Amino acid sequence: MSNNVNLIYLDGKTQKIRYHKKAISSGADGTIYASVDKKLALKIYHDPLKDKQRQDKLWQMLSHAPKGNGFCWPVAILSDQKSNFIGYAMPLLDLSHCHTLEMLLSKRLRSSLGISESYQFRVKVAVNLAQKVAELHQLGHHIIDLKPANLSFDQRNAEVVVLDCDGFSIQGNNKQFLGHQYTAGYIAPEAFAAQLAPEKLGEAQDLFALAAILFQLLNNGLHPFQGVSKDGKSLPTDNQAKITAGLYAYAKMPHKKIKPSPWSIHDDFPDALLQAFSQSLTNTHRIKASAWQQLLAKQSLNLKVCQQDISHSYWQKNCPHCKLGQTRVNIQQQAKTQKKATKRKHQTINGHNLSTGNVVASALSKMGPSTLLFVIFAIIFIVVIFTSIDFNSAPTSVNVPKKEVKQREISAISSEISTLSKAPTIAVANSLSGNITYREIKRGSQSKANKLAEIPFHQFTRFDSSSNFPLLNYFPFGVISPSSSAEISLKTINFEMMGKELGQLKKQNDRLYRLNDWQYDNNTETAYVYKCKYNPSICTGVSQVGMGEEVTYTFNSFSAERILMENPTEKTAHSYRPWRFSLTSSGKKLIMASSFELVVYDVNSPKEPLLKQKLPTKWQDWHITRLLTIDGGQRLLLSLAKSEKYGVNYQGFVVELTLTDGSYLVTTDFSTLPNANLMSGVDIATNLSGDILAIGEYAEEEINNDKYYTFFGDSVEVALAYPMISLWKKTTLGWQPINTPNGKTIRITPKQRKPTKVLVKVPASISNTKAKMSFMRNSKLVNELGLNRGFKLNQTGDTLLTGIDAKEQRDTIFAKAFIYKLDASTNSLTLSAKLARSYRSSDSSNADSFDTKRIAHLSSTLSNDGKQAALGWFMLSDVKSADFKKTLATQEYKLDLFNIN
Repeated sequence: MSNNVNLIYLDGKTQKIRYHKKAISSGADGTIYASVDKKLALKIYHDPLKDKQRQDKLWQMLSHAPKGNGFCWPVAILSDQKSNFIGYAMPLLDLSHCHTLEMLLSKRLRSSLGISESYQFRVKVAVNLAQKVAELHQLGHHIIDLKPANLSFDQRNAEVVVLDCDGFSIQGNNKQFLGHQYTAGYIAPEAFAAQLAPEKLGEAQDLFALAAILFQLLNNGLHPFQGVSKDGKSLPTDNQAKITAGLYAYAKMPHKKIKPSPWSIHDDFPDALLQAFSQSLTNTHRIKASAWQQLLAKQSLNLKVCQQDISHSYWQKNCPHCKLGQTRVNIQQQAKTQKKATKRKHQTINGHNLSTGNVVASALSKMGPSTLLFVIFAIIFIVVIFTSIDFNSAPTSVNVPKKEVKQREISAISSEISTLSKAPTIAVANSLSGNITYREIKRGSQSKANKLAEIPFHQFTRFDSSSNFPLLNYFPFGVISPSSSAEISLKTINFEMMGKELGQLKKQNDRLYRLNDWQYDNNTETAYVYKCKYNPSICTGVSQVGMGEEVTYTFNSFSAERILMENPTEKTAHSYRPWRFSLTSSGKKLIMASSFELVVYDVNSPKEPLLKQKLPTKWQDWHITRLLTIDGGQRLLLSLAKSEKYGVNYQGFVVELTLTDGSYLVTTDFSTLPNANLMSGVDIATNLSGDILAIGEYAEEEINNDKYYTFFGDSVEVALAYPMISLWKKTTLGWQPINTPNGKTIRITPKQRKPTKVLVKVPASISNTKAKMSFMRNSKLVNELGLNRGFKLNQTGDTLLTGIDAKEQRDTIFAKAFIYKLDASTNSLTLSAKLARSYRSSDSSNADSFDTKRIAHLSSTLSNDGKQAALGWFMLSDVKSADFKKTLATQEYKLDLFNIN
C-alpha cells in the first residue's frame, strides 16, 4: 500500500510522489518513510503546526543548503492533498553500512558489529566529522545538539553522515532560526552554568561538543571529563556536572581535584592536539571546526603503525594501545589475587559478608551488560589505586618546602632552534650620552619647583639611518616615584631629527600627552602621540606634532569604552579599555582600535573618520596589545590578551582583518590554526608587505607562590613562563608557521643553558620599558621588558631584533638583545649577532644624597632596512640632599648605535 503527497521545490515546481506506509523510523517529532522510487526519505511531523516557524525555517534550509554529501538535508517541502504543510523530503541515503558514532566508541560494540579496529580509521572519522561541521558553520548554521547519537559513519570509508538536520540552528536570509534540542554531557559550561539555552551560544556550543566528540574518538571512547578523584573525595557523578565545574584532567596542568583515567591514551597525543583540546574544552575561545579538520588531517600523516598489531597506530615512541592491553592483563591478575585474599578473609569473619555479597549479586544480576561491565571496571580500578599508593613517600618534584608550583597545561611546543648557539657581540658604531638636571625643588616656606631643562624621551621609534634618527624632547611632569615614570608632558614636546626641530606641542590646561608608542612618518617628518585628559587620566585621541596648529584625531567620547567595575561611579584610567593607534607606512591613514571598536582617519581630514566599526562582542573582555597596518590599511593585525591577577590564566591570540566592502572582516584567527599557542598575543611585528609575522608568546606556564612574590608583605600566586617568539609566513594557503625541514615549528627562546621563567603579564602598555632598580646586590630586576616584547622586523622581513633581556648585578644593569637572520624561502633562521651593553648610574654612590629613587628605561629599535640597530638606557633619578633642603630630578641617558653586517 502507498500514500500520495506533494513535493514543493525551492523554484516553485511541484511534484506528486508516493511513499510506502511502512515507516523507516519514528521519533518524538515525526515519522520517516521511503518514497516508492527509493530516492527520497519523507519526514511527516506528528503535529506540523506545533512550531509556527518550522515551515519558514525549512524554506530557508532549502535556500542555504550545504553542497557536500552526507547531510539529511531538506530538498523539498511536503504538503498533503489539501495543500497543508506536513513535513519535508530529504535524500534517502544508503545507511546499510552505517552505524551511529556511539558504536565506534566501544571496543565491545566494534567487535560485535564487525567495525574496523583500526585507530587510523577512527582518526579519519574525526577528520571527516570536523569537515562536516565546518561546512555548516561556513553557512552560518549550528547543530546545537551535536552528539554521537546524531551522527553516523560508513564503516567502509569512514564518511560521516549528519542526521536530524531540521533541529539545527539555521541562518536564514534575515533571521537565525534557533534549534531547541540539546543533550547533557555535551553542553558548553558557560551555557549550563548560567542556565542559558545552548542555542544562544551558536557556534561556541558546537565547537565545545565537537571537541568532546573528537576527544572520544581519539581516546577510545573516553569522555574528556571522565577522570579519577585526586584527593579521594567524591566527584560529580555525571559528565555535565563535571563540565560545569571545569573538572578537566587532560591538560598539562589539570584541575586540582581530578586526574586522568588510567584507560586514557592522551599522553600519546601530539602537543598540538593536547593544546587544541585544552583550549576548546576549558576556554570560551575555541578551535574552529575548519582548523580541527586541518590539524587532524596533518597529524594523521604522522601516525606510525604498530609492529605488534597493525590495527594499532600511535604518535609517540611506544604504542599506547599495547600498553593499555598489558595494563588490563595486570589489573585482571591483581583482581584475581585480591579475590583470593578476600575469600580467605571471609572465612575468618562471621556470615555478614556473605549476606552482603548476596545483596550485591542480586543487584548485579538486574543490570544490563554495559552497566555491569562499568561496575566491574570501577571496582577493579579502586582496588588497584588503593593498593598502589605509598602514603609514606615524599614529593620529589618540589625541593623548596615553602614553594608551591602548579603546572598549567600550555605549550610543550615542538620547537627547533639553536638556542645555545653563540653569536658575536656587535661593536658600538656611535654613541650619544648626557646627564641632565631637569627639575629642582627647594624646601622652605615658599617651596617652588624650577624647570631647568628638557630631556629626551626614553622610547625609540623606527628610523631610516643614524643620520635620520628621530627623538622626542620634553619637559616631564614633576619628579618620579618608584611606581611611576615621567611620561606625561605638561609644558612642551619638541620633535627633533638629530638636533633639528621639526614640530612642537605646547602646554594646554585641559590636556596631557602620553608619549609611549609615539610614531613617526618619514614622508612628512611628522610625529604622532596620544592626547589625554586630566580626570580621569585617559587618552581620547591622537595629536600630530607639527610646527603649525595642533591637529587632533578623536578616538571617541569613551562612553562605550567603560569597563564595568564593582563601583560603577569609579572613573580611573583602569576603568577604560586600553587602545592602540597605528600609522600606515605611507602616512596617509591613522587607525585606532580597542577591543570594542575600530576608527580610521585620513590624516588630512581629522574632523570626521572614514570608518567607525564595532568589533566582535567576544573580544570585549580582552586587552588589545598591538595594532599593525598593512597595505595602506587594507589589512590589519591585532594582538589581544587577558589574564587574572599577576598573570594567572593568561590567554592571548592574534587576528588578521581585511577591508571588504567598506568594513573590516576577520580573515584569519591565528588561535584556530595548527600549532597555535594559547599564550600568544603578547606583541606582534611584521614586515612592510605583511607576509612575515612575528608573535610574542609564553610557554610552559606555572603558578608560583614563592615568598619572593609578595603584595604588601603577603605572598601572592603569580604566573611564570618562558618567553618566546613564533614566526609565520603568508602563503597561497593562508598563514603558515615557519617550520624546519623536518616539520618542527621554529620559535625563538631564551639564550641560556638553563633559561629562567619570567613573570607573565598582559601588556597594558605594550611599549612600557620601565625597569624598577633596587640597587641591591645581585637582586632580581623587576621590569616590563622581555625577549617577547618590543621586538622588531625590518621592512623586507629578513632581519629580526628581539626584545631586551635585562638583569641587575651590583648597581649595574646588563642588557642584551639578539639579531636573527630569516630566509622564509628556505625556512631557515640564524642567530646572527648580539647587542650587549652594561649601564651603571654615575651617582649610584653619591655621598651627598640622603635618598635616591631611580627608574631605568631601556629601549631598542631596528632601522627600516635592517642594517642598523639602537639600544638606549635612560635613568630617571629623584635625589634628595643630605640636609633635606633640595630635591633634584635628573635624567642620565646613553644611546648606542650598531651597524649590522
